[in-house]
Amino acid sequence: MTLEEVALNRAVKVEEIQGLGEKDIACLLGMGIRLGVSVTKVIATPLKDPVECLVGSQLLAVEKRLFKHIHVKEVSRSA
Repeated sequence: MTLEEVALNRAVKVEEIQGLGEKDIACLLGMGIRLGVSVTKVIATPLKDPVECLVGSQLLAVEKRLFKHIHVKEVSRSA
């Protein structure tokens, strides 16, 4: 599944980043979006782009076009 398919307020972990150029990958890595990090889409802005996401403990605005390239898996919630 990709980040594009994930509902708001659902925590996922990044598994893979595919199909992006070096510049976009460097941008994601610079924001802290890398393999194994937790990402939660929090707020869809009024114009729907960018989307505010909680990446680890940082709140970041991520361009929606990148979501389809970020493959994620759901985080299991254990008590």
